[in-house]
Amino acid sequence: MLYYAHTAEDPEGNRLPESSGQWQLLATHLRNVAELAAGFAAPFGAAEEARLAGLLHDLGKYRAEFQSYLRGERSSSAETQHAIFGAAWAADSNRAQLFASKLAIAGHHAGLHDHADLEGMFTKAGLGIPQCIHPLIAKLEAALGPLPAPPAPPAWVHDEYSAEFYARLIFSCIVDADRLDTAHWPDSPPSDAPLDCATLLAAVHAERARKSAANPDSPLAPLRNRIFDTALERAALPPGFFSLTVPTGGGKTLASMAFALAHARPHGLRRVIVVIPYLSIIEQNAAEYRRIFGTDVVLENHSGVRPAYDSTEEEKSRLELIAENWDAPVIVTTSVQFLESLFASSPSRCRKLHRIPKSVVIFDEVQTLPAHLLAPTFNALRELAKNYGTSFVFSSATQPAFRRCSSLPDGFLPDELREIAPAPDELFRKLRRVSYQLPASGVSLDWPTLATQLSAAPQVLCVVNLTRHAMELWTQLSRSLPRDEAPIHLSSAMCAEHRLMLLDQIRACLREGRPCRVVSTQLIEAGVDVDFPEVWRALGPLDSIVQVAGRCNREGRRPTGTVHVFRPSDHKLPRGIYSAAADQTALTLTALGDASTAAERLATGSTIFAGYFQSLYDIVNTDYARPGESTIQEDRKFLRYREVSRKARVIEDSGTPVIVAGDNHEGKWAAPLIEEIRTRQLAPGQPRFNRDDLRRLQRFMINVRSHKFRLLEARGLIRPLLPNLELHVLDLACYHAALGLMLENTQPDDFLV
Repeated sequence: MLYYAHTAEDPEGNRLPESSGQWQLLATHLRNVAELAAGFAAPFGAAEEARLAGLLHDLGKYRAEFQSYLRGERSSSAETQHAIFGAAWAADSNRAQLFASKLAIAGHHAGLHDHADLEGMFTKAGLGIPQCIHPLIAKLEAALGPLPAPPAPPAWVHDEYSAEFYARLIFSCIVDADRLDTAHWPDSPPSDAPLDCATLLAAVHAERARKSAANPDSPLAPLRNRIFDTALERAALPPGFFSLTVPTGGGKTLASMAFALAHARPHGLRRVIVVIPYLSIIEQNAAEYRRIFGTDVVLENHSGVRPAYDSTEEEKSRLELIAENWDAPVIVTTSVQFLESLFASSPSRCRKLHRIPKSVVIFDEVQTLPAHLLAPTFNALRELAKNYGTSFVFSSATQPAFRRCSSLPDGFLPDELREIAPAPDELFRKLRRVSYQLPASGVSLDWPTLATQLSAAPQVLCVVNLTRHAMELWTQLSRSLPRDEAPIHLSSAMCAEHRLMLLDQIRACLREGRPCRVVSTQLIEAGVDVDFPEVWRALGPLDSIVQVAGRCNREGRRPTGTVHVFRPSDHKLPRGIYSAAADQTALTLTALGDASTAAERLATGSTIFAGYFQSLYDIVNTDYARPGESTIQEDRKFLRYREVSRKARVIEDSGTPVIVAGDNHEGKWAAPLIEEIRTRQLAPGQPRFNRDDLRRLQRFMINVRSHKFRLLEARGLIRPLLPNLELHVLDLACYHAALGLMLENTQPDDFLV
C-alpha cells in the first residue's frame, strides 16, 4: 500500500486525483522535513532532536483512517487526526528528554498546547493511541530505517524558562520545515541567502560617502561621522547587549547597521533583524536598506495576515503554507511581529522564531517596547543572548531605564549594557537644534484655534495623539487654506504605499520651499527623515515629544527650530500605558522647574529619560497581570503556551488585513498587482498565490479591528482576492484619497497598523 503525506491541487485550487502522480509520498515528506528541521536547528546545537521530531511529526498519517480521508473515502473527523501519534511516542516515560519534540509535534497544526492538556489528549477515547503506536513506528521504520536514539537536550536547558523557550524553537523548526516542503513539492525549497557581511558593509560605507557628498555643508556631518566610526570600532566586542544613544538626526540608522554587519562578521552571525515600532513607518527604513543593499537582501515584514487553522489538522490553508519565515539576510519588521514570534502559540507566528538565534537584532526606538511585556521580553532576550548567540542593539535618542529592579528582574546590571556611541551627553549638547515652548498651566487649544496657528506657518508639522484628532484637525486646516495649499494627512488609516508617496511629496515641498502643512499621528515620530522649521506636538509621552523634535531643524541649517507642546481641549489619549506615560510626562516636566527651565533641560539633557522611564515602570505593570489571573512569566514556568499567547499581545485586537486596490478619487494602489495575480497564466503545478505575492501586497494592506472587519464583510464592502484564500480586497468607495480607510459613522481609530 502507498502511504501519502498530502494530496495535490491544480493552479486553481482543484484537487488532483491520485492517478496524477502529484501526491507526495509520506516517507518522502518525513525525510525532507527531518533534514530541513535539522538544518534549521543546527546553529543552536539541536539538529538531532529536530531531525527526530521531523521524522515523527506526521506518524499518524500511516493510519488507515487518514489514508482513507486523503482518498476521499471518508470525511475528516477525530479519527483522522494525525499529529498526536508522534507526540505520544515522544511522551513515553522512557523518553522524558523529548519534552520539546512532544510539544512541537502535537502542535504543528493547531499550535502549541498547554503542557497540562497533553496527557488528556494522549488518552483520548476512540484513537487507541497506546495500541497503535508500535505498528505505526514499524511502518515508518520499514520505509525510512530505524529511528535514531533520542538525544538529550542541550546542556543549558536546565530550568523552566529555558525549557519553555527551547520547545518553542524546536516547534518553529518543525513548522517551517513542514510548510516549506509542502508548499514547494515536488521541487525543493530554495536555500537561504547567506549574510555577506563584507559586501554589505562596503555598501554601507558607499552610502555614507554618498550622503556626505550630497550634504557637504551640513554642520552635523562631523558628529555623524564620529558616531559611525565609533560604532565600527566597538563592533569587535563580544556578543551580548549594546546601546546606541544618539539624538535624532545623528545617523543612528546607518551607524547601527554598520555596527551590526561589522559585529556579525567576526562572530559568525547569520542575519540582521531590525525591529521598528509598530506605529512607525518601517517602509521608509526598508526602502532605504533596499536601495543600499538591493532588493534580494532585504525583507520587509509587517503584514498581520493570520491564517485560519483547520481544527481537524488535516489540510493546511494556502496562507498558512506561505506565512512569513524570515529567510533573508536583512529583516525589517515591527515590534508586533517580533514579540509575537517570541510568545505566540500559533504555527504561523512561531514559524520564523528559529531565524533569531545567531543574529544581530537592532531595536530601533527601543523606548517604544510595550511596558506590559517588558519582564517576559527581557527574560527571552537574555535566553537568546546567553544560550543562542544573539546580540541586541538598543537604539534610541531617549534610552529607557532598563536597570534591574523589582519590576524588571531581568534588567541590566551596571556596565552590562555596553554603549556604542561616543560620549552621549556631549552629543546631546552638540546636536541641539531646537527650542521647546511648553504649555502654560491650564491653557489648552481647540482645533479651530490650532488650525489658525498652523495656517500662519508655511511649513509646519503637527502630531496628535489619536487618528480621530488628526482627521478633525486636518478638516479644520483644510477649510482655512487655499486649495493649492491643501494640508497633508498621515495616519494608520492609510496603507503603507500611500504614506510613502506622501512622504516623498512632503520632502519635495520642504526641499523646494513650497508650502507644506502636515497633520499626523505618532507614526511620523520615529525613523522618518523630514526636516521642518516648526513642529507642534500634543502633550503625550515625554519620549514621543523628544522624538518628534527630531523632525524639526533636522539638518541644523537654521539657528534653531521651534517645538510647540500644546494641550488639546479634547485631551483624550489612548488607554493604558500611553495615558500613564502622558501623566508621568506632566510630573517630570513640573519637577524640572518652571516652563523655561524645563524647556531648556529637555533640549540639552539625556539623563532625564532614565528617571522618567524608571518612574513610569514603577507605576505600570511590566508583566501582564489582571485581578485573579497569573502573569505571563508564571504561565511560561508551567508551559502554558496558549495562556502566554493570549496575554502577550502588543495590541489587544491587532485586527485583520484588507488590501487597498484604489481610492474614491480614481487613484490606484494595489489594483495592477491584484489584476496580475488574478489573470496570470500558470504552468502546470504552479500555485496561483505564493509568498512573493504576499510580500508585495503587504505594502497595500491596512489592519482593521475585528468588529469593523465583520461590518465590512456584512455590508459587502470587501471581497476575496482569490477563491478559498483568506485575503480580502476593500471596496474603492471606502478609501478616501486624503484620509485613508473610512466607513460611514466609523471613527478612523478603528483602523490600525
